[in-house]
Parts: sequence; C-alpha cells; structure tokens
Amino acid sequence: MKYLLDTCALIYMIFDPGRLSSRAVEISEGENDLYVSIASIWEIMIKEQIGKLDIDETSAMEIEEICKEMDVHILQTSIPQIDGIRSLPTFKDHGDPFDRLIISQAMDMNLPVITSDEKFTRYNIKVVW
Repeated sequence: MKYLLDTCALIYMIFDPGRLSSRAVEISEGENDLYVSIASIWEIMIKEQIGKLDIDETSAMEIEEICKEMDVHILQTSIPQIDGIRSLPTFKDHGDPFDRLIISQAMDMNLPVITSDEKFTRYNIKVVW
C-alpha cells in the first residue's frame, strides 16, 4: 500500500524514531511505498532556521539522501494540487500552509496520511497513526 508521511512523521522517522506510533513503525517496516511531500522538507528547513526544530543544521540535500536510504519517495507538487488547497474547508485553528498542501496532495493521489496531527482528521482523507 502507499502512504504519505506528514512532516512530523518524517521528522520522527529520521531524528526520533521512538516517537513513532507502533502502527507507523509497522507500516514503515512493511512492504509499503512511503512518500513525503517536498513541502515537508521545505517546512523542516524553515523550522530549523527559525529555531523551532533542532536538527543540527541538517541540509535539505542530506534529508533527501536519508529519504533515499529509507526508501521514502519525495513527491513534487503540481499546480492542480496547489489549486486544490482552495477547495479545502477552512478552520480557524488550522491554517498551516504546509499541512494544507500535504492534505491536497493526499486527496489528489488518494493516499492515507501518516500523522500524529489530529487536525488532519477533519479533512476528507484517511489518517493513520
């Protein structure tokens, strides 16, 4: 089966595997295809730069290489996926642009999202944690 990792799931897989749920570990170790949005790598770089994430200044290229080693495929985004953000419901407490793009990609590609973020459950996607 194919799954899309949310940013938090990717961060946990790379930097803190003990924080992954048992289901997320089972999926990542199974015969599944794992994907991550390019938006997640962008989000990680921004959070590291502004001090919201301590990853020892790991570069985007290093994260790309780690993803390759872990057999996690990086999804580029498309104009229709970006445009799809416009059709998502709006919630006052959830306007994160990275999440919204990841959700739009999941909807477009019909992929369940591996995330601990309960806000994802408000959208018309399957969430696994």
